[in-house]
Amino acid sequence: MANFNQYIDKIDMDFWRELCTKEGKLCHYKKGEYFLHRGERTKYFGFIELGYFKYTIIDTDGNEHITGLALCNTLAGDFYSSIRNELSLVDLKAMTDSDVWVCSTNFLRQILKENIELRCFIAEELFRQSHGRYLNLYRQSPKERYLELIERCPDLLQDITLKDLASYLQITPTYLSRIRKEITFGKK
Repeated sequence: MANFNQYIDKIDMDFWRELCTKEGKLCHYKKGEYFLHRGERTKYFGFIELGYFKYTIIDTDGNEHITGLALCNTLAGDFYSSIRNELSLVDLKAMTDSDVWVCSTNFLRQILKENIELRCFIAEELFRQSHGRYLNLYRQSPKERYLELIERCPDLLQDITLKDLASYLQITPTYLSRIRKEITFGKK
């Protein structure tokens, strides 16, 4: 699932895994537990050894929306609020029982203070991914966004529910089912 968060393809995950296993501690999160809460300062970031998490926000009507996923062998945390030492705007919740090598955001800020080039690189890649996703909301149909995601991550549906995938694609589960049915059986 390396291609889900495309910015990760350009980041040395071995570096982050080694850093987190050396400097952090292994924590277990049960399905449904939070790694971070919106409205709180981000205290930790980590490397996901097992499982996956979803980033969510709550709209003004109280509905939860998935804005991203943090999958196995990738980083977990809110980069922006971590480096700025600000309140998080998102929740990060375990979707399966998960193991994460957890480090302090103070440690992260120190690393990125010492290596401005790394900080800029990560920020630019996160921006590139976010900007691309934003533009795709306007230039692609929901079906095209689904097909592109499944092409990039063919095993995705083994890891997440259709309801979560629909939320990430910003469509209803019913509409996603129609798209999948159309792809499978063709238009009638």
